[in-house]
Amino acid sequence: MQENPANLEQLQHRIAVIFVLLTFSAIILFGFTDYILGLNPILGKIRVVYALLFMGCFVLMVRYNRFFLSINLMLGLILIFSLVNYYFNDGFQGPTIFNLFVFIVAVAIFFKNPFNLIWWLACIGSYLLLFYLEIEGLVLVSKNYKNLQDLFWDNAISIALCAVFIFIGIYLLIINYRRQQENLLELQKVNERQLAELTSLNQKKNELIALLSHDLRGPIGTLSATLGLVDQGVLEEEDLAQILAKLKSQSFQLNQVLENTLAWVTSEMDTKAPEKKETDLLQLGELMRDTMQIEAINKSQNLEFELIGENQHMLLEIKEVKIILKNLLDNAVKFTKAGETIGLRLIVKPDLIRWEVRNPGETITENQQLFLFEFKGKSSLGTQKEKGAGLGLSLCKKIADSLGMRLGYQIERENENLFYLEIARNSNQNHP
Repeated sequence: MQENPANLEQLQHRIAVIFVLLTFSAIILFGFTDYILGLNPILGKIRVVYALLFMGCFVLMVRYNRFFLSINLMLGLILIFSLVNYYFNDGFQGPTIFNLFVFIVAVAIFFKNPFNLIWWLACIGSYLLLFYLEIEGLVLVSKNYKNLQDLFWDNAISIALCAVFIFIGIYLLIINYRRQQENLLELQKVNERQLAELTSLNQKKNELIALLSHDLRGPIGTLSATLGLVDQGVLEEEDLAQILAKLKSQSFQLNQVLENTLAWVTSEMDTKAPEKKETDLLQLGELMRDTMQIEAINKSQNLEFELIGENQHMLLEIKEVKIILKNLLDNAVKFTKAGETIGLRLIVKPDLIRWEVRNPGETITENQQLFLFEFKGKSSLGTQKEKGAGLGLSLCKKIADSLGMRLGYQIERENENLFYLEIARNSNQNHP
């Protein structure tokens, strides 16, 4: 049976198996001591039969998973044997009462109302009835003890075995329930952690939806109004050109926001391992530079690419690396003034490759660096009022961490920002 920390029924079943094994051992030990003391041989034969019946119930319990039926059958056998033992083993002077103590412990552990009450009444009522009938002389019991020493040893052995049985049973019960409690507490911590993650994710989702609604409303409204004016023929060519240029700039930024949003949602939902492809690092750097070249030119910026080291081919999660580099370059363009130079550098070393994106501008403060890669949930404006969703760096950090890459920020010079992406290399990745 597969263990479930939250399933108390499974715990009860496991303890039931332990009690059955202990009971079976007790039957064997009592039979051995009865033989040593020379008690009525009928009891020994009954114990053999009971041992076989117990084995049958044990098979029914473990193999066929009929715990409730097996426990009821076993308790019925124990109760019947206790009553028979009363007749053949000196009645109230014999050790029958100690068997009943074990019986009551088992009933208390394995049954809920009303079954525990039924078994309890059957046990106590049967014993008291036989006790009363014996002292009234209505029932004659078999006398086995030759002297008081035999009486002492039989009862002493019964007391000791029953005490050991109850002690071990209750001890195992406490240990198992303690373990169950620990498992439940651990499961509760896991559930609380997952709930916190889901709550955080849901909050980010709500913030993102609100942000996208806000950022998309303006350009879409402008486009709708512009198309309406074009249909009416009231716009001059010069005014229309200015409006279209503004919409073009806004469309690029919004396209970047939507791409990041799609990538973020995909990263949250996708559980498949990223696909690796053999990549020419030099060609990848030139491709990233060319991809962002148009936006840099629109802001009169110069975008340079530099390779330090020898070009290599290696297996790389190319899709994810492109997302990270494109976000870093997009931020560099956005937060760099017109006329400045932005640098994309690839450093190839024997043990790692390092991508660096450098741009002049106001450096990020130490306090801001603490939350640099967290989801902001609010728009940020570039040097020409370009909007960003505050999602890109958070997405990039999540992707880099999941791939074992290192994404970070550092300051090497005053008024210059440097973001880097480091990827460790090994022999399996290298392709000359």
